[in-house]
Amino acid sequence: MSGVDSSAPRQKILFLGKRHYTNKDAWTERFGRIYRLPAQWARAGHEVRLWLIDYHGREIVEATDGDLAVSSCPPLSLGLFVRAARALRFRPAVVVASGDCYIGGLGWLLARLSGARFVFDVYDKYDEFAGYVRPLGWDLFGFLRRHADWRLYPSTPLATFYRTAQSEAHDLVVANGVDENVFRPLPMADCRARLGLPQDAKIIGYFGSMEADRGVNDLIAAVARLREAGEPIRLLVCGRQDPATPLTREWIDYRGLVAHADMPAYLNACDVLALPYRSSPFMDMGASCKIAEYLMCRRPIVSTRTPNFVGNFPRQADELGEGVSTAGDSDDLARAISHQLQHRLVPSVPEDMTWTTIAQQALAFLSTPPAPDARARSS
Repeated sequence: MSGVDSSAPRQKILFLGKRHYTNKDAWTERFGRIYRLPAQWARAGHEVRLWLIDYHGREIVEATDGDLAVSSCPPLSLGLFVRAARALRFRPAVVVASGDCYIGGLGWLLARLSGARFVFDVYDKYDEFAGYVRPLGWDLFGFLRRHADWRLYPSTPLATFYRTAQSEAHDLVVANGVDENVFRPLPMADCRARLGLPQDAKIIGYFGSMEADRGVNDLIAAVARLREAGEPIRLLVCGRQDPATPLTREWIDYRGLVAHADMPAYLNACDVLALPYRSSPFMDMGASCKIAEYLMCRRPIVSTRTPNFVGNFPRQADELGEGVSTAGDSDDLARAISHQLQHRLVPSVPEDMTWTTIAQQALAFLSTPPAPDARARSS
């Protein structure tokens, strides 16, 4: 496959992941790192199996997608034990686990039983998840980080937070990428016509989760202030609504959960795309998938000054200048939106943001044997 080094020695890789995350289905929508990394590796000629744990349904999936073998099953089911036995018979050389600590624990166990190297993909600060528990005070998250042969992180702030001098050689930032064939600039007029949006409106867009620390309430307040000042702008929102986020104002166009394949039209229909995140232990360590999608569509952006954006895209944050506002300050966010409506600054696209490049970098890293004592001394 173009972009991944097919000359590298062929490996047997088992990739365990969470099927549903960030309100997307990794399998049916071919979404995110949990699908994209193993798919790219399989297309490069490696023998790769993707095993998805479905916390939200009871569907059993056995399928192939090109050269990638895919399984999906609910947890704590007979299907899980059947697939675990298959995984051991597969005898992978590398086991990658991504999604949460429980999937990480299963991946670690399978790796140790099969003699494989264990890769813990820490795509979020898992100990901040609501469902994370410490039985009798035992920290599974810390255990998995210490005993992984390699650790992958989606963001520089998250990797920096956990990195030590002993672990640095075994850590790699593997960013959340984007499919450049899907997320690209499209004519605004065509996108608005397709979505039934007014052609002459000034539209600010937000797409994604709406928990309090996402800052959507700050965005609503900022747009309301601009409208009160005589700026006839509208807010276009897609995602799972939070009960604490009111979306009933006449100038808010809420479209609910939208298929990932339709998102390029929504992004390109907007005059300005918003990243209104607040600062929190969870958000500051993240690397939201939507940032790469925003950048690839080449639209003006407003963002708050939080590590999720500034720490992962420092060059783009500098390029936005006055388009970056203080986190949690709706007045300053209103100022940034007004600035972008006037100046329409478009940040540059990072060269290493496509899944083809990211998969190649990750595979090269995993092809390097770790130090013999990595499991004992990694952080």
